[in-house]
Amino acid sequence: MRNKSALFFRLLSKMSLIILAILIFSTAVLAKTEVLRINVAKDIKNLEPVETGKTFNNDIGKLYCFTKIKTDEYPTKVVHVWLYNDNIIAEVPLEVNSTTWRTYSSKKILPKWVGNWKVEIYSNDGELIDSVEFNIK
Repeated sequence: MRNKSALFFRLLSKMSLIILAILIFSTAVLAKTEVLRINVAKDIKNLEPVETGKTFNNDIGKLYCFTKIKTDEYPTKVVHVWLYNDNIIAEVPLEVNSTTWRTYSSKKILPKWVGNWKVEIYSNDGELIDSVEFNIK
């Protein structure tokens, strides 16, 4: 009887380790970062975008890309990649320190930079999680 009990507890211990490994692996694989809200804006006040839009005049001077992030793992980072006519103009890494986090980046806009713009948002693992397009006229 004693050998059966010892064998049972060894099996139970091994099964517990396997289950623990599966849980750790599935948590890592299923960890998700997503954008809940994204806006291009003329300003940011109290961590909220002000005067959002899709078209801005070339004398705007500066624009902001606001993102509200939801994540299963934190702290983590996201990256705002600013593109002008499909060329990378800036890459801005931003900290995410909570399951729901508001953050933003900004970019000075020269009057000669008329045309199509886009900001792509990448998770810490390099996955494109959202983007927003806008135009400077």
